[in-house]
Amino acid sequence: MNSVAETRTYAEILRDIPAFSRYAPDVLDHFVTESVFTMHTEGGQEICSRTDASHNLYVVVAGSAVLDAGDDVRVELEPGDYFGGDAGHHRALTASVVATEDTEVLVISPEEMARLQHAASRRHHPSNVDWVPEAATPSLRLVRPRRRQAVLEPSVS
Repeated sequence: MNSVAETRTYAEILRDIPAFSRYAPDVLDHFVTESVFTMHTEGGQEICSRTDASHNLYVVVAGSAVLDAGDDVRVELEPGDYFGGDAGHHRALTASVVATEDTEVLVISPEEMARLQHAASRRHHPSNVDWVPEAATPSLRLVRPRRRQAVLEPSVS
């Protein structure tokens, strides 16, 4: 389990990523506390290999790394940068990522992302929404049934 200080830092970093920016702070804080796995890698060690078939999302939270996609395409990664992820793409990025110094990354699986989406949708379910009493209770006018009486008119003979 992460400390409160780490949770705030991790949650703040995730809030800056478009895929996480729509989540309420309390949902994201709980997600970071309960569901995020951290991985520490020493400088010079591989974080993700070119043959890694996982669909995990990796978020750099400390240190730095280099993403090497081949053909002289190299990207330096710093805290807040992310790679990997979306299993929905037909063509996956084949790259290796190597830590240039001691580096810490958050590893988020597709299953954990699904749990986060479910938790966020439950939070907005009508059973969890605070209703304003005036708006939730419309004013009703009581309608009393009318009593009908048969009126007999005198017969004319």
